[in-house]
Amino acid sequence: MFSLNPILQIPAVRYFFKNSDEAVEMALQGLLSLTEVPLERVGDHLGVVYRGNVKRRVKLVVGGGSGHEPLFLGVAGPGMADGAVNGLVFAAPNPDSILAVIEETGASDGTVLVYGNYSGDVLNFGVAAEEANEKGIKLAEIRVHDDIASAPPGKIEDRRGIAGDLFVFKAVAAAADQQLAFEEVVRIGEKANLHTRSLGVASKAATTIDTGEPMFSLPEGEIEVGMGLHGEMGVRRSGYEPAEVLVPRMMGMLFDDYAASGLPLRRVGAMINGLGSTTVLELPLIAGHVKEALAKGSIDAPFLVAGQFATSLNMTGFSISLIALEEELEPMITAPAASFGFVKL
Repeated sequence: MFSLNPILQIPAVRYFFKNSDEAVEMALQGLLSLTEVPLERVGDHLGVVYRGNVKRRVKLVVGGGSGHEPLFLGVAGPGMADGAVNGLVFAAPNPDSILAVIEETGASDGTVLVYGNYSGDVLNFGVAAEEANEKGIKLAEIRVHDDIASAPPGKIEDRRGIAGDLFVFKAVAAAADQQLAFEEVVRIGEKANLHTRSLGVASKAATTIDTGEPMFSLPEGEIEVGMGLHGEMGVRRSGYEPAEVLVPRMMGMLFDDYAASGLPLRRVGAMINGLGSTTVLELPLIAGHVKEALAKGSIDAPFLVAGQFATSLNMTGFSISLIALEEELEPMITAPAASFGFVKL
């Protein structure tokens, strides 16, 4: 007969792989085996290219740390990125890998780099961009800054990028598919960036791969509002709230931020993003509350999706991303796309 030892402690959460470096490499190999999108690995880098967007004169390269799957490698494909590059877990890609992916895309009229506004990514993408420029490659960089919790409206360019990355990727890709000039593709991408707002919430922290320990302290029964994808502190903590209370509160914060920025909200694209351990049962429920909040504000949502798009390892939580749509942006966001991690029919 088995008995429980009262002094035993609950073990740390463990993953089904040995270490983080091995996980990233094996995940890339697995992605190439799973995806129906014909991706090609770039040398021995953690980067891929998709060559099927043949009408584009301007190419889109995206990237960031691993641990946010299906970002970033999983968004290369038709109607999305031409190249994608990952770093190790929560670490920026190295400049050599970024440059290799840029060169492999072979853009005739220039390449747009889109990535989240984190110091490591800014540094490494910047180094790669300088090296590419020295080789005669035309480049522009767009640093996504959608997280309203990370800086006030007056300092929007200081904000970090979270799941709203996808709206900017989508807009740049659609503009490139229309064979617009390089400057126009960049302009539309920057407009999408300025029109995007996100806010996240977590009830459990992600755990580190190598130790299984929580990445930040969050007492049982409390939630963190506004944390970053790497476990950065949020704007406040509170006791547990169900979605019917929490979602309207979050939507109010997003609406207030748009108002403070002077951006009207009449039509939006909306994305409900699971952060890793949030169940499939919960995500459509949350989406229903988002739709209800939009309806109460007399805001139409021609684009509404829910799923795991930009995760944070096994964090339990979700984020809500909105993009304010107008005549130019709406067809960009609603255009078809078919990458491994994001599909729009």
